Amino acid sequence: MNLILSTILLAALATASPTPAAVVHIHDFAYHETPVTVHVGDTVRFVNDDGDAHTVTASDKSFDSGGLDTNESWTHTFTKAGKYEYFCALHPYMKAVIIVVPVTQKAGN
Repeated sequence: MNLILSTILLAALATASPTPAAVVHIHDFAYHETPVTVHVGDTVRFVNDDGDAHTVTASDKSFDSGGLDTNESWTHTFTKAGKYEYFCALHPYMKAVIIVVPVTQKAGN
């Protein structure tokens, strides 16, 4: 029994998402907050709090969440410094920015 519980626990830990450095909520057909500043290697969680589906799609196509229905979330880990502009492919007027800075710089909104 203990072996089974240990196996289940290890499997859960192996598939757990990293703790996000920032959470972007999608509601009222907008991303909140923007811009968000994080460090290289940080993970950002995007949560759809709207009644309609949305996406998180990089303008340069470097990432794309696919469709996120109400209450669904998606995470992305940023591996390179830079300014990442993104939008909702279903509602292209929804736009926002993530700024990724080297680990040696201070992050913050």
